This record gives sequence, C-alpha cells and structure tokens, in this order.
Amino acid sequence: MLMLKKILAFTLLPLASFVQAEQFQAPVTDTHWLVTESPLECSLSQSINDFGEAKFIQKSGQDELTLIFTTSSYPATQSNVSFEIAEAPWQNSDERLHLISLPTAANQTQFSLTGNLAQQALTHIQEGRFPTIRYRSHNSRNEINALLSTVHLSDSMPAFQQCLQNLSPYVFEDLQKLTIYFGLEQSELSPTDQEALTTLANYVKMDNSIKRISIAGFTDNHGRKRLNIPLSEARALSIKNFLVQRNGISENLVITSFHREYLPAATNQTSTGRANNRRAEIALLR
Repeated sequence: MLMLKKILAFTLLPLASFVQAEQFQAPVTDTHWLVTESPLECSLSQSINDFGEAKFIQKSGQDELTLIFTTSSYPATQSNVSFEIAEAPWQNSDERLHLISLPTAANQTQFSLTGNLAQQALTHIQEGRFPTIRYRSHNSRNEINALLSTVHLSDSMPAFQQCLQNLSPYVFEDLQKLTIYFGLEQSELSPTDQEALTTLANYVKMDNSIKRISIAGFTDNHGRKRLNIPLSEARALSIKNFLVQRNGISENLVITSFHREYLPAATNQTSTGRANNRRAEIALLR
C-alpha cells in the first residue's frame, strides 16, 4: 500500500519556509510503470495510490512531450500548481528545483507540462530525481504534493523510447482531406498519386477511429456529357481499387460517389479551372 503521511516539506526557492503537506507517491516496493505503444501515441505512466496517476505522453505528428498529473481525489482550488524536481527521498534533502508555476481553476483535476519543461522532467527522472507537483485542494486542509517515482524506470524506458522513434509523422488532420487530379479524359493514377494514397492507407490501418473513406469522382465540362458519367465513376473507382487491392484496405470501409461536372471546384471557363475540376476528393470520416 502507498504510504500516505503528513510531512514538513520545504517550499523551494529563496524564501524556503516549512508548510504542512500531504505527500503521495508510489511505494518503493510496489512501483510500476506502464508503457502504452502505438504508431499514434506513446505513454509512460505510473499510478500514484490515493491520488491518481502521472504520465509522459507524446502523440504522432508532434515533436513535444507532455507530462500530465491526473488526480481522482484531490481537485484543485483556484490558485496555482508548482511543477518541481525533488531529490529522491533517500537523499534526505528537502531542496527542490522549481520548473514553473501555472494557474489552476477551481476543481481542476489535470495538471500538464508540455514541451521543453516536460523533457527536462523526463531527463531529471532518468537521473534519479522525482518530478513533483504542489498545489492546494478543496479536499485537504494541507498542501498536496504528488511525486513521480524513479523506481523500476529503467525497465520501461527502452520500450518508451523505441515507441517515440516509431511514431507516425502524420496526424488525422494531415490526411483527413486529399484531392487527386487527373489528366484530360484520364482516370489513371500517377506514381505521385499512388505514393500519397499509400501514405493515406498506412495511416488508416493505424487509426481505428476512422469509420469510412469517402471517395467522390468529378470531371470538368469538357466533351460530351454522357462520357463524363463513366469517367467520374472511373476516377473514384481507380482510387478505391488502389486502396483495396494494392494496400489491403477493407472494401467495406470505402464508399464512392460520382458527380460528373457538377459541384465544380473552380470555374470551367479557363484551362486552369478545368484542370482543378478533373479530380477525385478523398475524405476520412470518424
């Protein structure tokens, strides 16, 4: 069980004064780190008994790490939360390195640190120090201190670091909309088009939140209208077939529609406008 006790702790920095505090941390004998790995998100988390949890997290398409403390028992007052780095308890030192103080809203239950400061916290914990938050809660007369323990960290860090290296460079918003353009009376995909569609297909395989891939085929107003019906259909189907047959996307995931010269993206009065209308639009739907 977690040792929950009242202690006298230094508030750090120049005016170091003693304040009454409730301190929460995972017990040395039962500290666990959980690594969650996917191409879209990596997290390294630790449960803090009677408080909640803390975790480092990074998502695909992002260069920044985030450290989040979440409490289920001690919502904040409208005040401030201090992010600090404490020496390990066995160092017998109350001195702390102050990272930053941030305002808290009443009943706030998540406290986040992003970017360089979160990376600093990860570096410090790898060096044996304890990232810590300190704040006031509605549910305690004393100041709350929650510490992220270093115990057994070395067992989980390799998997977390490997996950970070394997994160996808893309996020949903990067690929949510894609337009493929075609030559005059053509429905074939160029090598560049195939590369873009392969990237989209690889992302869809990673993101289970995607429920549909919508493909809409269009033409310009060039030529006989009766030819534009099968042409707009052929453009949509060429994309569907490439995704399904060449990239292993489930056919049930794909819906197609054909719009001929209707719903133009640009004017049909110029060659540039007509080129922009010879297209297929792909949308990922959640």
